[in-house]
Amino acid sequence: MPAIAPAGAPRLANGPGGASLLVTFRDVPTADAARAALEGLGHVEPAAPEAGIWAVRAPADPDLREEALARPGVDTAAWSLSRRTDERIIQAQAPVASAPVALTPVAAAPTDEYFANGRQWALTTPATTWGLDLTGTPPRPRIAILDSGVDSTHPEWSGPDSPLVRPYSAQTGRQSAEDWGKTGHGTHVAGSAAAPINGIGVVGAAPGIRGAAEVIPVQISDQDGYSTDATMIKGIRWSVQNGAKVINISAGGVGDSPAFQRVIDWAFGKGALVIASVGNDGQDYGALNYPASYWNVLGVAAQCSGVVNADCPTPFGLATFSTRNRSVDLVAPGVDIISSVPPRVKQGEVSPGYAIKEGTSMATPFVAGVAAEVFAAHPGATAYQVLMQLLNTATDMGSPGRDTATGSGLINPRAAVMLPLPANDPYEPNSDISEVRRATPLTPVATAAAFADGWNDTVDVYPVVLRKGQSVRLSAGAKRAKLKLALWPPGTRTITAGTPAAANRGSSATPRLGYVATRSGRWYVSVRATAGRSPYRLTVGR
Repeated sequence: MPAIAPAGAPRLANGPGGASLLVTFRDVPTADAARAALEGLGHVEPAAPEAGIWAVRAPADPDLREEALARPGVDTAAWSLSRRTDERIIQAQAPVASAPVALTPVAAAPTDEYFANGRQWALTTPATTWGLDLTGTPPRPRIAILDSGVDSTHPEWSGPDSPLVRPYSAQTGRQSAEDWGKTGHGTHVAGSAAAPINGIGVVGAAPGIRGAAEVIPVQISDQDGYSTDATMIKGIRWSVQNGAKVINISAGGVGDSPAFQRVIDWAFGKGALVIASVGNDGQDYGALNYPASYWNVLGVAAQCSGVVNADCPTPFGLATFSTRNRSVDLVAPGVDIISSVPPRVKQGEVSPGYAIKEGTSMATPFVAGVAAEVFAAHPGATAYQVLMQLLNTATDMGSPGRDTATGSGLINPRAAVMLPLPANDPYEPNSDISEVRRATPLTPVATAAAFADGWNDTVDVYPVVLRKGQSVRLSAGAKRAKLKLALWPPGTRTITAGTPAAANRGSSATPRLGYVATRSGRWYVSVRATAGRSPYRLTVGR
């Protein structure tokens, strides 16, 4: 079964009372102001009000979006789309003859059965560089698992020492997140990320510890594995409000949403990093999978184990099913992954309560666990620093340099945890005008140092206040990236539409731009990376 619908055919997310129209405001209105602005359109409810995002539930009417956009203060409006978990149904395959790959357990290993016998290859194969010593920097921050829920009665997750805290269902609105999924997807994902060292079953990449390394289970999908933009947004909001620094979403689908990008950037600004699966359509059309394709989200592809078969022609290489496009940031173990499931689940069962699954869904929680350990090892780290650390320390694989199949390469837990962090970018998130409307503007004589990335988060936006008739000169310099500058007039809603007042015709490592302001107000400078990855310095002068 494909993980997402065919390209160009996003599935509208319907529910009780109709479909959800996700509306963002140019500011952050009060609840009364938001409801007044959207009055008469349908049932208005909060989605992520702290980020200025509200939902209107009403019958799917093609005119409703335009009516919402015409309301005072509304910035964007888009229908909530359906998303699907990125788990593959494992088909029986005859392995191709190859030399066996030895699995070497880590020294002083836990006694958890599938870790102790080397069955958890992602943790016990030295090539993956994971080690128990990397988990020795608690307290790590909370990890939120946005999925079908987690089975709190499972021996791995039950009892007074269970690391599960603050459960929530975005489907029902209740503070309960039991795994009701038919395949136990959420419980499996949680185990890969954070199963505790408790002498049974499996060990997570960042083992859960009650009171020190906890897990927030958030139910965003229905029993068939379908979630929506609206449930994901509510789940992200709950996670951030309850202390999560790492948010795992092993699901996706085609079609993007301005509201979704807004809540991701809001979470990013609050210090939380969203990590998502890129999809399992590498042998098909390979459409962009969202949320993995949004800026400031780490998109994860699937690495094979040492067993060779049709999906994995190369031991420890990239799985052929793994989607290939610009959303791929990292590769992590995603084939032959054993983890916890509700005991009722028999698909892929190894023993009651444990099963094997594969897909980019399974690769994503490995990255989530490593990200949590990076946060733990570097107290005070920002989401931007952890994101960049994981990209910068990845081991290149596939074509030299960044590519659409493997992104920056295979995640390297040891390097990510042990090496110094890159410098922080204090301007992030600043991918569009909506994120910098209330930011302190640059003065007409100022510089800003940041990082340009032609793959992920390609645009940085900076506000600058100009008087009518005032001349401004812009210049930027990068060593390993090509940049393009543009100046946008006051009143511009987004740099994805409309026309800038001035812009470079081409791009270069040192673009320059001059302009005389035609009116007074808050203007916006955009720096777009068209190729490469490099630090850069923006200068605003007269």
